[in-house]
Amino acid sequence: MSWAELRDLVDALPEDSATKAAMAGDIDGRRWSQDTYALASIYNATLMTIRVLWAAHLKGSPPDMQAIHPPRLEADVEAAELRAAADERALAYIERYAPARAEQDAAEIARLEQQIRDLDQVAR
Repeated sequence: MSWAELRDLVDALPEDSATKAAMAGDIDGRRWSQDTYALASIYNATLMTIRVLWAAHLKGSPPDMQAIHPPRLEADVEAAELRAAADERALAYIERYAPARAEQDAAEIARLEQQIRDLDQVAR
């Protein structure tokens, strides 16, 4: 069997096969096909509609119905790690320039205080 034939066989596997799930980076071992993703999306949209209508018309809290979450993929974990690292860098950047935490040079503060005193004397 050639590599091209093997590739064609692997490409022809069903979407919910273990090989396709592993190639997609499935962490949980839940092998979903495109139909399963579509049905879960429809269920979650219907659930949201029920909650909105329940709150709008029945004026109470809707029953506790859990949404269906898709399987975690390696790409999702990597994206979350990248997002957390970017948030951390942004926070460090903001904190570095925050006025309450900016490191002030004591000589600069003394010079500015002297200028204020000089201006107060001129104003009198």
